[in-house]
Amino acid sequence: MITVAATPRASDRDPMDRLLYAISRSWPLKILAYVLAWTVPGLISATQLLLSYSLRGDSAPMSLLVRITFPTWYAWALLAPVIWMAARRFPLDGSGWLRALPVHLLLNGLLLLASAALVLGARRLFSIPTSGSVTAALIGGINTSLLAYWTIVLLSHAARYYTEGRARALRESELAAQLSEARLDALRAQLHPHFLFNTMHAISAFLREDPDKAEAMLAELAELLRMALEGDGEHLVPLSREIDFMERYLSIQKARLGERLTLEMDLSRDAGDAVVPAMLLQPLLENAVEHGVARRRAPGRVRVRIAREGERLRLEVADDGPGIAPEDRDPSRWRVGLRNTRERLAQLYGDDHAFELADLSPHGLLVRVDIPLRSAVEVGP
Repeated sequence: MITVAATPRASDRDPMDRLLYAISRSWPLKILAYVLAWTVPGLISATQLLLSYSLRGDSAPMSLLVRITFPTWYAWALLAPVIWMAARRFPLDGSGWLRALPVHLLLNGLLLLASAALVLGARRLFSIPTSGSVTAALIGGINTSLLAYWTIVLLSHAARYYTEGRARALRESELAAQLSEARLDALRAQLHPHFLFNTMHAISAFLREDPDKAEAMLAELAELLRMALEGDGEHLVPLSREIDFMERYLSIQKARLGERLTLEMDLSRDAGDAVVPAMLLQPLLENAVEHGVARRRAPGRVRVRIAREGERLRLEVADDGPGIAPEDRDPSRWRVGLRNTRERLAQLYGDDHAFELADLSPHGLLVRVDIPLRSAVEVGP
């Protein structure tokens, strides 16, 4: 079966990913990142206050401005987890937002009082100039309170939507993969009885006429079934195994048709450890032999070509039979083997493949498959 690419190691990520990964694995780094995140608005507030002083013609040391603004933002840093949990417990979406809104308004007011107390306590602790008035602290902290509280609520909702969206996408991806796997299993299971029935039918004609030939064909069929059962559950197999399966199948057909069947093989050996869908060639060969050569009174020819073309793998099966009838050009009217192969390729490769039927001159049919060149390392056990 095809496996999803493994999660990249930390060393394979870009610098930002490595930083986020390191932070997520260390509580001290998490705390440091949290403090730095709240330091940014503190610096912005201190800079704004400095500009305000400058516009009035006053001067104030930056260190003093930092000591004035930072306690406010660090107070909200302490209160932020409470807001985050409240936003999760009382989300402002869906049908319950009317009930959740009063809770947040009340909590916003209570945390305004708590932040004012924390700010006054911090300023007195560090001897920062202050009027000492709780009322002044409350009035001065309203804007910051509204900004901090509702920004955290918004971020909490955004994080929840993002997490739920990723979880939903992952579930959908897993369900799609399971559905695709089930469809592939069903399609491959369909091939086995179809292949077995047709091959047994070919052998049955020789049971009385030529028992020795029938016995040899049955032995070949037994080997084919062993190979098919050994790879049961695998949707992608090495190209070499598929070629071996193809050659054994063709030996049965050659024994059956004798001089009426001529085989031509053009098999590229530069595909390396390429993998292909299991039992990809057998339905195409069956179509060429049964509906091409076997319908001719004169001897017929089947040509198989497998070639690597850049990063693609092309497989072709051609015969010089009567070709495809006009009424059978619609894929919905194709025979079981061709239709099954078309659906399996779509499940395995999506749009990254080609499956074409073309008439040959003066007669005959060419079936062409073009798929990505994949190696065995891309295929799971």
